[in-house]
Amino acid sequence: MTEHDEVQDEWITMSEAAKRLGISLSKISRLASLNRIETQHNPYDERTRLVNYAELRKMFPPRTGRK
Repeated sequence: MTEHDEVQDEWITMSEAAKRLGISLSKISRLASLNRIETQHNPYDERTRLVNYAELRKMFPPRTGRK
């Protein structure tokens, strides 16, 4: 278990979520544009959107056996 596993409601940028989960940014962006995941405006950078990391972790659980 990592420090990211324990977070219940952490809102992070799409690019950070892609890095943590090992999936493409375009996949997260596509899910957001189809309203399959919730997003919020980033109060610090109007060019980016925030996603709920816990919600994405449910959709993309950690892969076992890979580093």
